[in-house]
Amino acid sequence: MARRSRFVPKPREGDVWVQTALTLDPPADTTEGATTMAIVPAPKTPTVAVARELRRLGLQQGPAKDFRITGHMVDGERDHTYVLLLTAEARQIVADRADELEAALAAGPFPFKVSVRYHGSDRPMPSIHNGREERIRDEKPTVAPAVDTDTPADAPAVDSAPDVETPAADAPAVEEAAPAAVDTAAPAPADTDVDQDADTAATPEQPAQPVVDYSETYKQQCQANALVWSTKQAAHVRAATIGHLYRDDFSDSFRWSSDRTKTGRRVSGSFLAPLQNAGFLLLGDTGADGRRLVEATPDGHRAILVWDAHQPEPTERNHKQERMPLNPLMWGEEAARRTAAFQADEDRRRVERDAWWAGHQEHRTAEDREGKLRAAWAKVEGIRNPCSKRPAGWTPTNDQATEHSLAPDVVAALRLEAVALITAATETAAAAAAAGSEQLTQDTSPWGDFREGDIVTVDGRPGDWELMARTDRPGVWDIETARADNREQATAETPALLALDDAPHVRRGDLVLQHYPEQTRAATVGDVYRCGRWVAVKHPLATDGHTGVMVDDVDTLTVVTREQLDSAVRLPVESGEHQGRIMEVLVSRHVGTFRVTCQCLDGMEVCRNGRQIGYSRSVAAATALWEWHAAGQDGPAPEDSDGTADAEAPAQAPAYAVAA
Repeated sequence: MARRSRFVPKPREGDVWVQTALTLDPPADTTEGATTMAIVPAPKTPTVAVARELRRLGLQQGPAKDFRITGHMVDGERDHTYVLLLTAEARQIVADRADELEAALAAGPFPFKVSVRYHGSDRPMPSIHNGREERIRDEKPTVAPAVDTDTPADAPAVDSAPDVETPAADAPAVEEAAPAAVDTAAPAPADTDVDQDADTAATPEQPAQPVVDYSETYKQQCQANALVWSTKQAAHVRAATIGHLYRDDFSDSFRWSSDRTKTGRRVSGSFLAPLQNAGFLLLGDTGADGRRLVEATPDGHRAILVWDAHQPEPTERNHKQERMPLNPLMWGEEAARRTAAFQADEDRRRVERDAWWAGHQEHRTAEDREGKLRAAWAKVEGIRNPCSKRPAGWTPTNDQATEHSLAPDVVAALRLEAVALITAATETAAAAAAAGSEQLTQDTSPWGDFREGDIVTVDGRPGDWELMARTDRPGVWDIETARADNREQATAETPALLALDDAPHVRRGDLVLQHYPEQTRAATVGDVYRCGRWVAVKHPLATDGHTGVMVDDVDTLTVVTREQLDSAVRLPVESGEHQGRIMEVLVSRHVGTFRVTCQCLDGMEVCRNGRQIGYSRSVAAATALWEWHAAGQDGPAPEDSDGTADAEAPAQAPAYAVAA
C-alpha cells in the first residue's frame, strides 16, 4: 500500500483552491509568528462542499452523529443534494449560523440554500439543499412582553430586540444573493425624510414557500416501490377509494360502476382476493339495494396516494400472476398486525420449546440413572444381553457391592427403589383388606393369579414359558416354551410358576391394534416370545378373506375389545366428485376423536390448519370439516367443537374386520 504524502500539490493555472487554517511545517522563509495557510483543493462534488462547511462548524458526519448527506432521486436520477440534521443541537447551530454557512457555500463552486422554519414552536427546523425550492427564513417566535400600565398611551414604541438597530433610510444596502460581495447603494434622494419610522415603510409581503419533508418523501418512495402492483391492480384500488366497486349478493359477483343505478362491469373475485388479503380492500355492510360496497382501508388510501405521487414503474403481471398473494403496505396497519401475530407465535413456540427441552432433560436424566442401575445389575448377575431389562426392586447385597466395586450412590438408589416398591405393595394390600376384597390369591386358589397366555418362568426349567391351558388336575398347567419355533410342551404346577417383571401386556387371543390413529384393522394375537424385545405374531383378516401373518413389537400394540370395534363409527360421505369416510379413532392420544378421509387425497386425512390433520371431537364437527373440504376449502376451516355425536347415525357394516 502506498504511503500518503504530506506534501501539498503545487497549484496549476486555472485550478480553484481554498485556503484553510491548517498549520503545517512552515518553510524556511516564513517569518516568526506567522501562520501558514494550507492550500486545500476545491471540492469536486456538492456533498464534499457542504460536508466541509458543516464540519467546520463543529458537527460530525455519519450514522448516530450530527448530520448525514443524501440525494433526492427522481426517475432513478439524482435531482439534488440535501442534508439530514439528526440532532437538536446540530439544528440549533445551523439555525444560528445560517447566514455564515450560506455565504461560505456561495463562495465555492457548489452553493446551497439554508432555510430556517419554526413550526409553531421556538425550536428551529433548518434545511440545507441545492434544489429548486426557494430559501425560507422564518422569524423566531417571541413571547409578547407584559403591558406596562404606567407607560403613557402616546409614548413611542420600543423594539423588542434591543441589540438590533433600525437601519436608516439612507443606509447602504447589502445584496442577499451574494453575501461575500458588499455593494454600496446610491445615496437617498434629498427629499427623503430621514426621520421616517422604519416600521411604516411599505414592505412587499412574500408568500410562504412549502417546506419539503424529505423523511416523508423517502418513506413514500419506499412504500411505492414495494407495492409491485400492476396497472390494473392500481386502477381497482383507486376505484375502491371513490366508491365505484361493490359486490352484488343477489348475483354473487363483484361489479365496477360509477352509477349505482347501473349494473356495471363484472370484476373477478379471484382478482380482488389478493388485494383484500393484503389489507388494501375491505368488504362493507349490505346496503338497502342488496349491494355491499368494496371500500379501501387506510392502507389502501395510503397506497394509492404514494402510487399516484411517485408513479413507480408498474409490474408486468399476467392473468395468473395477478391472483398471487401480495405483500401488505410497508409500515402499514396490516404489516404491523402480521408482525404482532408473528411475534406472538414466536413467543408461544418459545414457551413450548422451553417446556419440551425441560422434559427432554428430565427424560435424559432418568435414562442415565436407569442405565447406571441396569449396569450394576448386569455386572453382578453376569447379564450379557443388552436388551434385557432390570427387574424392579432388585438390590445387591453388601458382599456383592464390595466384590464388584459398585458406586455407593448407585447402591443407595437401588435400595431406595426397593423400599418404595415394598411400601406401595403393603399399602395396596392394606387397602384391599380394609375394603373386604374377596379376590382369590395364590393361597386360596389353585391357579393363583395367573391366566392363560401369561409368559412366566418355571422353577427348575430354563427360559420363558407360556401358559397354554388349565388341565383337569387343579393347579396343573399345560405350558410351552415361548419361542418362535420348536416349541417344547410340558406341564407345571402353580407353585413352580414365577411371574416376570418385564412380562408383555398382550396375551394369546387378544384383539390388538397398532398404536397409530389411522389403524382400522384389528388382529388376533398368536405366539408371544422374545426376539431381543417382546414380539407378537398377529393374524389379521384381509378384505379378500385370506388370513395373513405379521410380527410386531408388543410396545406398538394396544388391546381393544370386540365392543369397541363393533361400536366404532365409520360413516361414508359423498359430495359431488368427492367420496370419503368419517372414522372414529380407537387408539393413540387421539382416541375418541373422528378423522375425515377423501379419495381425492388418496385416502389420506383432511387437514384443518396447513398439514395438521383435522381431528374432530364430534361427528358434527367432522361433517362440517367434510363439507368445507368438498366445497373447495374456501375460507378458513371450521373450528372444532365439543358437540356430541349424532345419536341417529345411519346403519352401517361392522367397522373392522377381525380374524376369528
